[in-house]
Amino acid sequence: MKRERRIGGRQKARPLAPFLALALLLVLACAPPSLAAGPWQRWRPGLELARFALEDSGPSPRPELVVLRIDPARFAFRLLCAGQVGGAPRTARQWSREFGLSAVINAAMYGKDQLTSVGLMINRGYANNPTPAKGHNALLAFNPLAPGLEPVRLFDLTRTPLAKIRGRYATLIQNYRLFTPQGKNLWQRPDQKWSSAAVGQDARGRVLFMICREVYPMPKMVERLLALPLDLQTAMYVEGGPEATLYATDGGRELSVVGSFGSKPEQTQANTEQKALPNVIGVSPLP
Repeated sequence: MKRERRIGGRQKARPLAPFLALALLLVLACAPPSLAAGPWQRWRPGLELARFALEDSGPSPRPELVVLRIDPARFAFRLLCAGQVGGAPRTARQWSREFGLSAVINAAMYGKDQLTSVGLMINRGYANNPTPAKGHNALLAFNPLAPGLEPVRLFDLTRTPLAKIRGRYATLIQNYRLFTPQGKNLWQRPDQKWSSAAVGQDARGRVLFMICREVYPMPKMVERLLALPLDLQTAMYVEGGPEATLYATDGGRELSVVGSFGSKPEQTQANTEQKALPNVIGVSPLP
């Protein structure tokens, strides 16, 4: 494609390439730092890892979002609760080793008894918490009870009522939404800042386990999630602070990311140990 300009009564073609290159540089310069992401690394078919910078500058360590993308066509999803399988809460690594899980993340926040989820949590007849929590409008469902249903679905309860989901899936996990179906950020208080773990689902039905180890304002976190090239359709908050954990293992590789005790860089760097978790979501390869 060429644009023409007139010189001394004549028209001369001028290539647009320099202008397009300049425009591209301007777009990239104005783009959020999330676009500085590296490529996805395939750990195995259906399991991919990526890291996304959340800020271009600032003190080290700079906030980073770590994401595992999981294909439900290749992995089975499991909810594991200490109250159901016996024993005490375990670290993510312990859950993985005991139950043969390739990846583990927090299932939900829990109460003072260190066992019970703050929202509805049901797993194949076991009720960790049978009572829905008011205002928790995200519901992760898997283990379908009828043919033809999606193997995993993250519902928005303002769009699909709980009553329509209960009889369709054997496993239900309720949490806070991060944004509406229209992309409205639901976390607006700037004082809400901490390490955070979240679970989302993209337009192709893949499930994303996500964590930011550094303390980061939740309103900005949601903004970044919506700007990242993740194609997120919905997402839910599952834990914050030092309990937030993402773990994965495959062959000789291991990923362990945990949250921070506080907002100071030295507090983030000092916390490397996984906390014992009462309820986790895990995945294992399908045969």
